[in-house]
Amino acid sequence: MDIRQVDLNLLPVLDTLLRHASVTQAAHELNMSQSAMSSALGRLRGLLGDELFVRSGRGLVATPRA
Repeated sequence: MDIRQVDLNLLPVLDTLLRHASVTQAAHELNMSQSAMSSALGRLRGLLGDELFVRSGRGLVATPRA
């Protein structure tokens, strides 16, 4: 992975998702729409080649890679 091609704006998205385990709550904290947060999560997943979060009940659980 070439670090120059990594969108550093995705780091707060990852951090907030790790803390809240909820796309909706993370989006609210970052003043983003839920669809924008889902899109950012999709970009993170593609960049890192991992799901990063899997649905568990009403929340998300981080994978070991996350």
